[in-house]
Amino acid sequence: MPFTISTTNSGNTAGTANVSITVSPEDALFSETSLIPGESIGSPSLEVSNDGDADAYYFIFADWKAEGDTSAVQAQILADRLNIAIEDDAAAEIYNGSVAGLYEQPATGRLLDATANEEITFVVSLPQDVGNLVQDMEISVDLVFVSQASPIS
Repeated sequence: MPFTISTTNSGNTAGTANVSITVSPEDALFSETSLIPGESIGSPSLEVSNDGDADAYYFIFADWKAEGDTSAVQAQILADRLNIAIEDDAAAEIYNGSVAGLYEQPATGRLLDATANEEITFVVSLPQDVGNLVQDMEISVDLVFVSQASPIS
């Protein structure tokens, strides 16, 4: 004989929310540059705004690719060694690691309340110990921001 259980959950409601973030400026944060080992370059602030009607968590990704005469393998070598540090306007670290590792960061998302905004800055550096390994290699990097209404669990 089968055993069946059912329940009615009255009073539940479902709704919708508008999750939307924008970043400004939309122009390049860094102009083309030739970093030498031990050198770094900072960016102007980037404003991240929650234009939605719900609190949102956002994540940052680096989408990079080879440029010029650099092969895909060389681009991977450079992306693995090129460091990017991201801080908020209170100097709290959001991410500090390789460009290749900038994937879904921060790992649990960054909360931005509805209609709020914050300033973040980026510093790109080439470690001193990289030597001439990455000399004349080129990559382009797009920073991609993704938002959702709840954190990753």
